Amino acid sequence: MQTVKIGFVPSTWESWDGSAYTGKLAAKMRARCLEVMKKIPGLEIVVPSEELTEFGCVGTIEEGIRTAELFKKEDVKGVIIGNMNFGFETALGPILSTIDRDMPILHFATKSGAYSPEGNRATDTWCGQFMTCSALKRRGFKFEHVITCDPEDEIFAEKVGIFTRACNAIARFKGARILQIGTRPTAFESEFFSEENLMRQFRQVLVPVDLATAYETMDSLTADDPRVIEIAKEIRGGADVIIEETPNSIINQARFELTLKLLKEKFHCDVIASSCWESLQHKYSIAACSTFSRLNNQGIITACEVDVLGALTMLVMNACALGEIPSDFIDWTDLHPTMDNVWLAWHCGNAACQLCAANSRTTLRMNERLGLWSPTCYGALEFRMKDGPVTCARMVEYNGQYNMFFGNGEAIDVGPMTRGSYAWIKVNDIRDWETKMIETGVVHHGVLIHDEKVADALEMFCKFMNVNGVKGA
Repeated sequence: MQTVKIGFVPSTWESWDGSAYTGKLAAKMRARCLEVMKKIPGLEIVVPSEELTEFGCVGTIEEGIRTAELFKKEDVKGVIIGNMNFGFETALGPILSTIDRDMPILHFATKSGAYSPEGNRATDTWCGQFMTCSALKRRGFKFEHVITCDPEDEIFAEKVGIFTRACNAIARFKGARILQIGTRPTAFESEFFSEENLMRQFRQVLVPVDLATAYETMDSLTADDPRVIEIAKEIRGGADVIIEETPNSIINQARFELTLKLLKEKFHCDVIASSCWESLQHKYSIAACSTFSRLNNQGIITACEVDVLGALTMLVMNACALGEIPSDFIDWTDLHPTMDNVWLAWHCGNAACQLCAANSRTTLRMNERLGLWSPTCYGALEFRMKDGPVTCARMVEYNGQYNMFFGNGEAIDVGPMTRGSYAWIKVNDIRDWETKMIETGVVHHGVLIHDEKVADALEMFCKFMNVNGVKGA
């Protein structure tokens, strides 16, 4: 599981830290918050210790300075600010003055302690949170707010969990290096993107490698290379059924897979957007689909058809799922012929094999679509994907503005069967999806992941990254 470091600021004000009736509250509330936070998947919490600040809380300028130094040392990727009582906005100043303006921030306020029989109030936490949030807004920070609650309330763990996923995605998305193998298909004008905007807005770097260079690497790998032999063995062992095999096809797939791995390692890249037709078929008589399936199954994010923004969408969604399950690069293919609100998520045969449904079999065979151009294009891993809740999404760019459409659905076990790797996805309102997808500018490629919580994390990701997020009903 991927983890991300997030700083926690338990904000306190000595003058409003309980009463003679309730006793001191801030330290107790800090402990209650940490008890819940330690159970949040992927969250590596960084909080001032009781040795660094009084009771491990932040209530003075000096404690704010020490906490800011701690966060800088630990290189936190997000900050959670919690009012343990009224809170003290001035103590937050040193922290807010040292973190980047684009640092993701989550704010919450705990519920106040009980009133005394004489009518003395303990903390006035609800009041103090408005001062804290004002301090954030006037400094220009974007932040998410959790409605006032106790740490044990379901909404607290839910929001912290979503924030953790979003912070993980943001940290991995910023500065990502994208390996581009070849150029987009001539027929796909819709895969346009601005390399400058990726660098300017997200500090990302595109590493282009032309096909001639990639094929030189592949040609240097011989059939008797032990690495090639091992991958070929894994390819054979990883398919339930192998049919229509052509001479040298599996060896060539192994050589192609190793080529992409070597290039990714050489250029220190995080994701791959690779050419897959049609020169690969003409030169090596293979399809890239099963290679992409295997790479994604190994956690090496790979998108088809040199779709750079598609690869980045995969990166974000994988990170929103904390790396626990691979995403699948799909076409928004077709509406179901008879069922309402059901559509086909499909591609030639590139889905990670761990996504195969229990009642389906992975079949390694000729690519059905690419056979239109090449009679020898072996290497599609075909199966029906598993059932269950999913998130589907796509990031696009128009006039320098990035948009992301996303929505929840459910992969269901219905016919008809189709070639390739696929799933029939049921949503609440397909008309709403289609309308918003058109308005957002979604292209024919999308991404699917078997994790419904990714949608909420994507919404938060979009807010912090200045991406226009649009959610389908």
